[in-house]
Amino acid sequence: MRSIPHNTNRDKPDATPVAPVNTMKPKSKYLRSTWVLAGMLAIISPAANAQSSLTVFGVMDLGVRRTNTDHVGHVLSMASGAHTSSRYGVRGREDLGGGLSASFWLESFLSADTGAVTPAGFQRRSTLSLSHTEWGELRMGRDFTPTHSNWARFDPFNYVGIGSVQLFSLSATGSTPATAAFGSNANSIQRSSNAIQYLLPRNSWGLEGGITKSFGEGNVSASDQHSSIGARLGVNLGPVFVSAASYTTHDDKTISDFKDRAVAASWNAGFVKLSGGVRRFEYQQATQSNYLLAAVVPFGAHEVKFSFNRAKMGGTAGATAIQGDGADQLALGYVYRLSKRTAAYATAATMRDKGNARFVIPGAPAGTAGARSQGFEFGMNHEF
Repeated sequence: MRSIPHNTNRDKPDATPVAPVNTMKPKSKYLRSTWVLAGMLAIISPAANAQSSLTVFGVMDLGVRRTNTDHVGHVLSMASGAHTSSRYGVRGREDLGGGLSASFWLESFLSADTGAVTPAGFQRRSTLSLSHTEWGELRMGRDFTPTHSNWARFDPFNYVGIGSVQLFSLSATGSTPATAAFGSNANSIQRSSNAIQYLLPRNSWGLEGGITKSFGEGNVSASDQHSSIGARLGVNLGPVFVSAASYTTHDDKTISDFKDRAVAASWNAGFVKLSGGVRRFEYQQATQSNYLLAAVVPFGAHEVKFSFNRAKMGGTAGATAIQGDGADQLALGYVYRLSKRTAAYATAATMRDKGNARFVIPGAPAGTAGARSQGFEFGMNHEF
């Protein structure tokens, strides 16, 4: 916040005044002018400070993790971002008047256990926005996809850590619709680059959401050009929140679309928050349906959370039949909030593969088809 320096130098009275009356008048005028100026600065300064802001922010999250996969072995490690992702960034906003504002947001990944920035750059988010309080926001750059924004908010494990469902969505060893569409290259399941979004304003009807279009100007694979389009719409009905989203990525090489659909709902009863949803991937002849049931029980500084996730696949991924493949995952977590910005946490999770699926919980070694993996982690999270 900008501050006005206080001037401690005062005018000295004339050493040889002509008359006492003349001596007091200049001093009185000076005092009046000083108080008027101070009053004007007190009024103007908050308004000037409110016109623009710049914030440096981030999260440091570190934990100790032990995972195990049947017939493979265990891994003992330190994990970064098991409660919420470790990150750092800077964001700013300028008030343009009349309800209009401009803002930017740069946010980077951070491996807190090594200090490395992996991947490099501001790949978590890099956006420039023009917003209006009544008309909404126009946002450009790299940001979350509509389906990820819709799905992750219902996951009590914040899409990270051994209790998250990210491996069901992002990648797996073996054949899935995602690996058939993107291989090991970047995908559009969680974030999209070169995107333009329109986001609805906050309103009294409880509606939220928007439309996203990303341009296929960057190669996702060596010879493919991918462009995407989608939308999200949610409605807040008091304790009940319902949201649905769709995002389609077009592959110019195969002339095929990777379709990502998600619908979910939550009910906050105060003593417990229940949520559930379905997310489905489709690519050519391959399908994958992800199911989520979750509960969060807060009491004082404590929070207990539970989730059950199931992935079921069908059809063929390339030349590989994946009908009947899938996995079930159970996760149980505990969070103790030491303060508004600092928390300690612990999570346990187990996953059982079905058919030829080769999913494992995050951090566990890859296993054979149909294997089981499990793990435990505990750590601390601090926001700044």
